Amino acid sequence: MSEKPTSIQTPVLIRKAPKYLPFALTGFSLGITIALVLGLSSIEIVGLLVVLGGLAGGTIGILLALIFDLIYRGRGKKLEATKITE
Repeated sequence: MSEKPTSIQTPVLIRKAPKYLPFALTGFSLGITIALVLGLSSIEIVGLLVVLGGLAGGTIGILLALIFDLIYRGRGKKLEATKITE
């Protein structure tokens, strides 16, 4: 009463995709660092610069990851995957 296993061929696309969190955190860190350097002359405005610099850096990091994703999307390889069902 055991059935023979069957296999199904399915085309799949294998590609490298960037991880968004490291890009965002790197941009956030660079934005904060640049804001701290720029705000050394005026202590009253450092907090605002840190927040705005972090947000701008994180946004630029995510946009950069999206651009890399668009570039590498076309470089994926199509392979055949076999699914075996019992």
